[in-house]
Amino acid sequence: MADRVIYKLTEYNSSTDEEKIIYGYTKQSLEDEMPTVSEDQEIVEINFNANDMESLCNALNNSDVIED
Repeated sequence: MADRVIYKLTEYNSSTDEEKIIYGYTKQSLEDEMPTVSEDQEIVEINFNANDMESLCNALNNSDVIED
């Protein structure tokens, strides 16, 4: 199994109710892209099997689910 990780940055604009989503292959690249950190930003790590595209689709579709 070839486990891989991508990162999803979500930024919410509460004044316009807009949501911006950016994906990156490193957390640092997303932090560099959005250098202003606010409570409306979140970076989530998404794990998937690189040998199984269904695994990636499932991981992206389920990335909005927050696990405790």
